[in-house]
Amino acid sequence: MKVELIIPSSLSEITLGQYQEYLLIEEPQVEDLLRCFLNLTSKQVDHIKATDVEYLVNRLNGLFNIEHKHVSKFVLNGVTYGFIPNLDDITYGENKDVTSYINDWKEIHNAMSVLYRPIKHTLGSKYTIEDYTAEEDANLMRSMPLSAVMGSMVFFYNLTNELLKAIPSYLEREMGSSMHKQTLVENGEALAKSIHLLKETLQDLTKLQSFRYTYA
Repeated sequence: MKVELIIPSSLSEITLGQYQEYLLIEEPQVEDLLRCFLNLTSKQVDHIKATDVEYLVNRLNGLFNIEHKHVSKFVLNGVTYGFIPNLDDITYGENKDVTSYINDWKEIHNAMSVLYRPIKHTLGSKYTIEDYTAEEDANLMRSMPLSAVMGSMVFFYNLTNELLKAIPSYLEREMGSSMHKQTLVENGEALAKSIHLLKETLQDLTKLQSFRYTYA
């Protein structure tokens, strides 16, 4: 059986959905790796030379052993999506939905539907995106490039980590009443918890870069 392979050259050629499918497998084997990321059937995998399988596993592993950079735009189904231009303007609802889903790989496409939305207007390097309604079809984001997902997670973690560092001085300036103080402390603790969860997710991602499988 002749098998024609299209080998991804970067994470931009792997979709979030493919990665989610792989993560659902409790004890993945090399066959699962090739099925999920090369769109092969089990029968097709069986007909690949053993030496070629080793090469493919190493190539796929190499795609993850890189620094994940922020991706501001990508094209999906002919539509250009842009990352929220200014996170300082993020709404309460947007922030709530992002922090609710970004730590869960099964649901992370919901967070991506908040962070990335269709671009309405572009002027030079600047752009505006469609308003978030919480009624978007988040499942569309399963087809987005994995590079954008990884980059946005690192970007969001770094940003929120900086906010966490700024909380102590903010508390000192803003404490007016005991009630106000308590509210600020509770908000700070909630943010700290979110940071901790996101950090754990990123650490798990690092562990998963070897696909939980070493070819031998």
